Amino acid sequence: MKEIKRTRTIEEVTGYEAEDGTMFKTKEECEKYEDTAKVAVYKAFKELMVNGEEFAECEIWENFGYGSEEFMLAIIEIKNETDLEIANRYYELNGGHSISKDFIGKKVLVNIGFYYDNRKDCPPNPRTKEMLIEEFTKDMAKFFEPEVKENK
Repeated sequence: MKEIKRTRTIEEVTGYEAEDGTMFKTKEECEKYEDTAKVAVYKAFKELMVNGEEFAECEIWENFGYGSEEFMLAIIEIKNETDLEIANRYYELNGGHSISKDFIGKKVLVNIGFYYDNRKDCPPNPRTKEMLIEEFTKDMAKFFEPEVKENK
């Protein structure tokens, strides 16, 4: 006797994801949303991203045993006032936060927010590479050199 098998693959569309990560049940809803100003602002903001994509928090902090796969970050370069205006428009549409002019001319790590929460109400918390290194150095000193007290 010979057993005869047939393998079938069923592909099913379960939803549609807009450029900014917002999910929709129908293609029409998604297409309509992608024509809105919110998506246009996100596309302009995405052009500020150094590597062109946001990434999970755990990708940058994984060597330190920290980070979520759902909380997204990005490194953006704010070359001039126009770039700052684009970044601030993005954050204003997502909770009313903004980035100060102090970051013009710098690359900064910014919060995007939780992937499944449509990045709502997430402050940018901008930090340069130098700021992150300084912050990390201070934090490590607390543990490696507990006898050294911080001047407040």
